[in-house]
Amino acid sequence: MKYYGTKNNKDYGFYEKNFENALEITDEHWAALLTEQNNGKNIILFENNVIAVEPTEYEFKNGTWIKLSDSERQVRQLTIQNAVRAEEIQQELDLLDRKRIRAIAEPALKDENTTWLEYYNTQISQLREELALIS
Repeated sequence: MKYYGTKNNKDYGFYEKNFENALEITDEHWAALLTEQNNGKNIILFENNVIAVEPTEYEFKNGTWIKLSDSERQVRQLTIQNAVRAEEIQQELDLLDRKRIRAIAEPALKDENTTWLEYYNTQISQLREELALIS
């Protein structure tokens, strides 16, 4: 048997020994929860049950977990996706900045009408527009 709870009213976890207000769970349930956590889920205490949930399904408010509505979940998922994409864009911009510096130092044509600098500047402009849309 394992026990789930908090000893300091903020940090929840699994324990070998029982303590006040801890929930008893089987070793099988504990192992299943850890597998779910390894797959990206959060372990929470909800309605006196220890469960594994997607990060966008529940929110911790005023000391308790609240299940989000479908629209709230969609907003949260979109926020996460936008943050991930914003980071990707920033990495792409950093790479293009380095390429742009090289294009200034070594002027050459990408094709018969476009310099490498113009090409990189166009890509940077497009990425910045996308970043502005998701920010």
